[in-house]
Amino acid sequence: MSIAVPLVVPALCLTGLWGYTATGLVDERVRLGADVDRVVSVGQPAHGVLSSLQDERRLTAVWQADRTPESRAVLDSARGRTDAAVEDYRRVQPSGLDTAALKSRAAKLDQAIGKLSERRKAIDARSLSATDAFQYFTDTIGDATGLLTAATRAGDGSMANTVAAAASLVQVTEMLSREDAMISGALPSGRMAAGDRIRFGQYTAVRREAADGLNAPDLPPGGTTAYERITDSPRWTALASIEDAVAADRDSELPEKATAWPDDAGSVVKDLQELNSAFLEDLAGIGSDRADDLLLGTLLGSAGTAAALAIVGVLALRVRRSVLARLAQMQHRTEDLASTRLPQILARLERGEPVEPGALPAQGQHADDELGRLDAAIDQLARVAADTAARQSLGREGSEKVFAKLIRRTQTLIHRLISLLDDLERKHEDSDLLKDIFKVDHLATRVRRHSENLVILGGSPPTRRMTAPVSITDVMRSAVAETEHYTRVKVKNLSPGRRISLAGRAVADVTHLLAELIENGTNFSPPDTQVFVSATKVARGLALQVEDHGLGMPEEHRARSNQLLVNPPKLDMMTLGEDPRLGHFVVARLAERHKIKVELRESVYGGTLAIVLVPTDLLEEQDSPLMEHLKSAAAEPAPPVAPAEPAAHAAVPPPAMAAAGAATAVRDRLHDPQGYPEYGGAGLLPAVSAHSPAPGPVAAPAPMPAPASMSTPAPVPEWTPPQEYPGPDAGPAGHPVYGGAQAAPAPLVTPRVLPQRTRGASLAQQLRKEAAQEQTENDEGQSSGLSPGDSARTMMAIQQGMKRARISETDESAGADGQAESPDRGAN
Repeated sequence: MSIAVPLVVPALCLTGLWGYTATGLVDERVRLGADVDRVVSVGQPAHGVLSSLQDERRLTAVWQADRTPESRAVLDSARGRTDAAVEDYRRVQPSGLDTAALKSRAAKLDQAIGKLSERRKAIDARSLSATDAFQYFTDTIGDATGLLTAATRAGDGSMANTVAAAASLVQVTEMLSREDAMISGALPSGRMAAGDRIRFGQYTAVRREAADGLNAPDLPPGGTTAYERITDSPRWTALASIEDAVAADRDSELPEKATAWPDDAGSVVKDLQELNSAFLEDLAGIGSDRADDLLLGTLLGSAGTAAALAIVGVLALRVRRSVLARLAQMQHRTEDLASTRLPQILARLERGEPVEPGALPAQGQHADDELGRLDAAIDQLARVAADTAARQSLGREGSEKVFAKLIRRTQTLIHRLISLLDDLERKHEDSDLLKDIFKVDHLATRVRRHSENLVILGGSPPTRRMTAPVSITDVMRSAVAETEHYTRVKVKNLSPGRRISLAGRAVADVTHLLAELIENGTNFSPPDTQVFVSATKVARGLALQVEDHGLGMPEEHRARSNQLLVNPPKLDMMTLGEDPRLGHFVVARLAERHKIKVELRESVYGGTLAIVLVPTDLLEEQDSPLMEHLKSAAAEPAPPVAPAEPAAHAAVPPPAMAAAGAATAVRDRLHDPQGYPEYGGAGLLPAVSAHSPAPGPVAAPAPMPAPASMSTPAPVPEWTPPQEYPGPDAGPAGHPVYGGAQAAPAPLVTPRVLPQRTRGASLAQQLRKEAAQEQTENDEGQSSGLSPGDSARTMMAIQQGMKRARISETDESAGADGQAESPDRGAN
């Protein structure tokens, strides 16, 4: 809002107040003008008619009493004056009849005046008695008096007393005129009837009462003096004496001093009529002067108000320009503070740069007025906000360091716990105890993953690092092994071909990322459904897909989750919302670390499909060991075919031939998950690629059972447990080399002799050992339990299956005791 409002509002109030006052003054002036117009156009003509009728009434009574030519001549002259007065009244009165009361009274007077000619003719013809003539003139004069009183009624309160005094003066004049007419008509005969005497007394009483009620000071300045001169004159006293004498005399004869009545009454009545006429003129003048004063006051007040408004406007403009200039400067500093200086400090805090309290200095001196204090308060507020943010950042950094140290210690304990569990697995052979140990081992692996979630959310680097690439199938299986419901997860292996491996620097993070997605899939899908994990080679890298058969996600939730996965915000509860999904946040952080794209889509089965696109720079392709082995096997010459034996010995091949066939069938069985059946999630079969047997001669397959006449088959050599780490003679990636140095791959050719099937040659070494042991026990007719070797093989198979779930090497934990974990845990 403009700064000029404090000045404009009072100016507007002043304008409104003066407008209201001026409107009242103008209305008052208009009313006074209307009153003056009524006095001039109606009151004065009506008074002229009234005075003329009063004279004609007295002279008519005199003529009817004496019938002399002199009285007739005087009567005719009075009639002429009356006609002139009526003509003037009819000419000017319509302009002042602006109210219903005036119009009504004027109509009555017009009606009475309209009968004047008829009454005069009746008087001249002597058909109208003196009493009726007196009554006609009295009624007509009464109508004129009512019109005069209505015309002089003013709306101005200050003139109300003056108007009332004028009305009383008119009444005094009328009562005295009636007395004058009655006595003037009775003087020629010297007698007054009893009824006339009673009316005379009534007129006297009314006149005296009106005179007593008239307050002379209420009359106009000149009228007061004139009225007092009349009432103090000898004639007024003589008239009062004659009135008393006529009223006191009970006879019909008039008193002797009544003869002086005509001269005294005529003079007094004439003076009163002139005083009434002068009063009307003074009343009109007073109204006009009052109206002029109101108009002048209105003009002067309007001019003064306009001048005041002009002064206020000039002052408001000057103040506005000054204040706006200061406000513009303050706004510029505030905008610079809010859009540049504070955001820079907050951005430095977001980037983790050190910011000391007091990094935002004060902005110079400030004025000592209201705007200056406001500017100082804004500057102080900004500095307090910056200092608070810096102190909070230092507090958060300290808290994060403490929490990171606690998490590192917790991870160290978890790693030691897992190492201890591995030792227990190797030391104990009780199947029930091993089952419980495996469960605890699995829980420890999950606890380690959840503790790593805290490390990831805190922004610290991962604790598990690897350098050697790991097959993507082993990565997926390791991720499955870190989930709770791993038995419901089905891993679809890649098709046979070149083996795709994941760079060692991303193995731990990708395993963790997949484990979080698989965990979500198993938790948000019915327990009787499966979660499928598959990998597909695409143009931009490798697409890993985690698909569940649950109810899926609402569209808005999925869109919000995809936005979180694309742009992971800073961790806080305001960002995550009321229902924080930390799993998605962890996935987003891991994906951002390695530029991996993660997107959630709706599955065709109604569940959720998570697509993880691993970029090409994190992948490594190698030739499949299985394909190399097949190529090398096809390039080697077939062993010679032995001559046919008799039919009785056809079922048992010669030892050398059987050994050669078995060696050919099982030689170089290198682990390659590509092309093999899908992984069911149990995690109990050992990974041969991770734990291959030591190089050496391959044991011959166990011979098939022979008839009793045949000799006992040669004992099978004792099985040697697989080595934890391959020896120096092992081939690439930890695979042993069989039969000496590995020859260069030869081109595929059609062998001259097709290989012959040897029964039992395709069995694993352990199965062949077990079959031979069972055959030996059956021949000896002895029944015993598992041998120590069998127990060792079973335990080693279970142990190796669990190790395959932790194929990622784990480096030494940050802040721990510096001991590196075993390489077979790097993928967990």
